[in-house]
Amino acid sequence: MNQLPREHTIHPSGTAPDHNGTEEAARMDRLILSLLIINFAIYSYSNAFFFLAPYLAGRGYSAASAGILVGVFYAATTAVRPVGSWITERIGVRKSMIWSSGVCIACALALQLYQGAFGWFVGVRVVMGLAYSIFMVALTTYQALVIEESKRGLGFVLVSVGSLIPMFTVVPLTDYLVRSGLDRFFMILPLAAAALSFSLALRLRPARFQGSPGQDQPMEWGTYGDLFRETPAGKIVFSCFFFGLCDASIVFIGTVLLEKGLVPSWFIFSLGAGALFVRTAGRNLFNRYQRTVFAGPSFLVMALCLLGLAFADSSLGLVFWGFFYGMGMGYGYPAHLALTADLAAPRLRAKASALVHFSMDLSWFILPLYMGFGCTLLGTRQAFLLFTLICIATAVMTTVMWLPGKKGRV
Repeated sequence: MNQLPREHTIHPSGTAPDHNGTEEAARMDRLILSLLIINFAIYSYSNAFFFLAPYLAGRGYSAASAGILVGVFYAATTAVRPVGSWITERIGVRKSMIWSSGVCIACALALQLYQGAFGWFVGVRVVMGLAYSIFMVALTTYQALVIEESKRGLGFVLVSVGSLIPMFTVVPLTDYLVRSGLDRFFMILPLAAAALSFSLALRLRPARFQGSPGQDQPMEWGTYGDLFRETPAGKIVFSCFFFGLCDASIVFIGTVLLEKGLVPSWFIFSLGAGALFVRTAGRNLFNRYQRTVFAGPSFLVMALCLLGLAFADSSLGLVFWGFFYGMGMGYGYPAHLALTADLAAPRLRAKASALVHFSMDLSWFILPLYMGFGCTLLGTRQAFLLFTLICIATAVMTTVMWLPGKKGRV
């Protein structure tokens, strides 16, 4: 297995680690739990808007207007990712989370109080996307800096469990509120999630760089040029983009399954169960090997499950392929996030976090474009099958690319 380089340790307290006692280990465990809850809170903020389109339809918005209001959020999140690292570096990692979650609260409150003019709604959604994106870059950077190397794999896996919990809680609740005519409570959920993110970010300790024993030094952040010179950034972009493309298939799968007369929820719930299972039962495996080893195979498992899904014709098939797809995603997502810490020096981790998120977010734009043209030209089934073959091919390439001992850059 590839060996990770020795590096300075970053601690949220700014103090040197006590490796001889259990106090440091207990504090690290508490920190990981706090980050898990923060991850749950900020993903709840985003996932609460999964049913924004039907919510808007019930309030008289056209399908085109609803589509714009849904899409501008994701456009804003992707566009600001590279700038998010610069903001994080300038005002500090923890402060970036505090200020961006504060903006999220203001936006959710604004929509709770007034939803009249379409232009106002679009503007608020754009600002929401910008703030959410900055928070995610800062959160990933904070994880990469404060979780010690010996617990990094386990830490990233456990923290990522927080992103799954909204699938079983917030998403079904928003679905129920919209379908039951209780949509007047709809906007309370993102407001509460943003408030929880803000309160938890306030409780975090700042991450300080220990440049020399007994002396605090400000972090001297690197540039994107440094990132591409000193790390396999090309590999990171390739791996994250195509993994994200496979992960974005969730927006394609519903159309494919509905055309077959199947219920997509069977796949979605089994997906969540598989991811939750592997991130809890298999969490310690993530610490035994370098995380790059998991990036390709987990991606390949997901791609092969999509191929199986293309030929599934029963609910049992959806549950089967969904569970194993979730297992692949359960390892694949934290493995790709951990690249920010495993492959980049501390001074480059803010930009590495932005690069990882930007690469994955970009795929969420490209896939809907492919869906629109591909389904028109080839038909839904054939377009989906071609998409799965592309995923399998790039997953094989990613697996080979991250093999131990492989050098060079994509």
